[in-house]
Amino acid sequence: MICITGSPGSGKSTVANILRSRGIKVHNVLELLGAMECVSDGEADIECLRAVTSRLCNCGDLIEGHYAHLLNCDFVIVLDRNEDMVLSELTSRGYESSKIMENLDALRCDLYFSESLEMLPRSRIRRISVVEGNPESTAAMVQKAAVEFEQELRRHRS
Repeated sequence: MICITGSPGSGKSTVANILRSRGIKVHNVLELLGAMECVSDGEADIECLRAVTSRLCNCGDLIEGHYAHLLNCDFVIVLDRNEDMVLSELTSRGYESSKIMENLDALRCDLYFSESLEMLPRSRIRRISVVEGNPESTAAMVQKAAVEFEQELRRHRS
């Protein structure tokens, strides 16, 4: 399973929608959470989600969301975006200031990358900087990273 993660406002959904428009199947973590009843007291039940995605998703499947890196990923793609752009995006979405600060703090301490390192070796994590104003370019980089990982897996299996 290839997981696309990053802070809210980093472009995960935009990239996923572009990939879907190219015919690539991309699961959304939040949709799986609700559909599989992996929410308890308003919080995501990561263990439930791990179990569900392990049953539903194959090695080459893509899954996106800011919880994605906590799943049983074979490869993680972390979308990095400029803090000012994330702030602007979250403000435009109407996030409360406390939630904005929580997400900016996670971004500043590199939470998504460091939590990914707890799950996988560095060689199975790819950071991609979001190309501002050109989500197609960012999607192309994500798609290329996913294809390269799948090719690497095939080489090791041969």
